[in-house]
Amino acid sequence: MKLLEIQSSVREAGSISRDLSQVFIQAWQQAHDASPSPIEHRKRDVGLTPPAHPTALWTQANYLPPESRSPEMLQALSESETLIEELLWADHLLFGVPMYNFSVPATLKAYIDNVVRINRTFAFDPSNHRYQGLASGRKALIITPSAGDFVVGTPLGHLNFCDSYLRSLLGFIGIEDITVVAVPSQFMDDETRQQAVATARAELTALSTGW
Repeated sequence: MKLLEIQSSVREAGSISRDLSQVFIQAWQQAHDASPSPIEHRKRDVGLTPPAHPTALWTQANYLPPESRSPEMLQALSESETLIEELLWADHLLFGVPMYNFSVPATLKAYIDNVVRINRTFAFDPSNHRYQGLASGRKALIITPSAGDFVVGTPLGHLNFCDSYLRSLLGFIGIEDITVVAVPSQFMDDETRQQAVATARAELTALSTGW
């Protein structure tokens, strides 16, 4: 069982998504401690160390077959290749994703732009204009704190482009087993805020046994 933890908060101390991720990881490891399959855990912190954004050279290299790329092109894609290999190594993906301005942090967008690549995590058949995800067989858990109550299905849920974007993006590369644990109302009064965190903590703990 291989877990890749991807953190995108720009905060290290006081980050709800980071704290709850650790709650889940500890519960998940304990729940599967007796499993015959060893548990491996890697962490990619794009919040504190974001990957470089794609460049013109990166884009040019991306659409060429590997054997046609110059040494400069290979270097431009080297970080992306590392991130993709890491993602494909895992069978469980945990995303800590605070909602920034109704969507994902820019740090995570940079990561996504590096790992969603043609012929690496998705394929395109020009004969029938169809796309195929190449990262299937994995499951993803997304922990999403937000300032207000933007949970899908609530009055302000239509402003939640974080959940819908990540679900669509992961589905595009073939990951369809997706669970979202929302942590709303983090700019509200202390009682409301703490209740949302406690609810998320209980949900994550319960989820850990079967995930």
